[in-house]
Order: sequence, then C-alpha cells, then structure tokens
Amino acid sequence: MAQRKDDPPTRSRSGVSILVVRSGGFAGISQQWRVEADGDADEWLELVRACPWGAVGRDAASRDRFVWRIEAHLPRTVRKASVPDAHLVGPWRALVERVQEAGARG
Repeated sequence: MAQRKDDPPTRSRSGVSILVVRSGGFAGISQQWRVEADGDADEWLELVRACPWGAVGRDAASRDRFVWRIEAHLPRTVRKASVPDAHLVGPWRALVERVQEAGARG
C-alpha cells in the first residue's frame, strides 16, 4: 500500500517502508512521500540496495536548492541519507521517482 502522509514512518507487515522528504528550494516548503510495501517488498528492496548509501555527494549549502532526505526501513536495518538535488541521479533518482509515483496513487 502506498501512502502520502505527514505521519512518522512506520514499518509495514513486510518490514519495508520508505520515506522521501524534499526540503529547501526558494520557498523552503517541504514535501514528503511514503511507501509501505505489502506484496511488492522485493521490488522495493532491489531499488533500495542499488543506492550508494555510503557515498552520498555533498554540495555547498544553498537555500535555493532542494535536499532529499531518504529513509529506508528494512527488516533488519534502517538506511538514511541526505542527498543534495545535484546528486539525485541514477539509483537515487529511480528510488525517489518510484516512491513519488506510488505515493501519488495512495
């Protein structure tokens, strides 16, 4: 089940939930999307594992740019990263776009 809520992240029955928060930008408005995986946990795990969690790029802070906070709550671990907008490419972009797409349907 995919959801877009302002509630704190929770772990689904399958043990996989993903939270994406976009903050910053000119107006400084935050948005968030969350996915609670039910039967499609393997698909989400594949997307999460493809991301370079230990190698997140850093940009000089700019109040006019977005920063993406990504939290993946998995069965045995929690992964967290803050990804500057300029570094939201490849697996990061694929994960965020998939969460946004699923969250928009919820």
